[in-house]
Amino acid sequence: MRLLLIRHGSTLDNEQQRYTGQADVPLSPLGESQVAILGQRLAHEPIDIIVTSDLQRARATGAAIAHYHQVPLYEDPAIREISLGAWEGLAFAELRERNPEAYYGWQNKPLNVRPPGGETIIQLRDRVVRALEFWYSHHVEDTVVWATHGGVIRVLLCHLLNIDLNSWGQFKRENASITKVRLGQNARGSISLIEGPFT
Repeated sequence: MRLLLIRHGSTLDNEQQRYTGQADVPLSPLGESQVAILGQRLAHEPIDIIVTSDLQRARATGAAIAHYHQVPLYEDPAIREISLGAWEGLAFAELRERNPEAYYGWQNKPLNVRPPGGETIIQLRDRVVRALEFWYSHHVEDTVVWATHGGVIRVLLCHLLNIDLNSWGQFKRENASITKVRLGQNARGSISLIEGPFT
């Protein structure tokens, strides 16, 4: 399976450096422009199916790609962003000021931190890997697009490359970026190309 991992276009939370998590925020005007360009960029890419998370910023990103392709479009809540619980909506600076231990832990040793009412990155990784195995089992020979979220892409790349989840920060993906992965036997694979964003 050839998997194109697309991070959704920009939101106001992204632009204001706020934790978003599973808050269902829309694309910003910048994000709408980004995904329109992204859709054009992928217009001639061979694509068999498009899967989006069930959050509107990812759905809108998937729709911009689907505009150029007559292919099935699915929603899968398993590829939604990590739940950040009580942190959702907080500016990064607000968390740093209110709870520096949690802030710096999340930046440097996220396996040791769980946002109040949220998920751990291990829980995120486990549900994303289950989703990967599902879509791989049904589309071994296909090109599949996931219109998804930064956290999802980070944990999936750590999984595929067998890297400690504490290192997920090294895989920061910009809004509307494309990460191309080729999966081989048993849904393991290698990153063939990373590119973007398209703005």
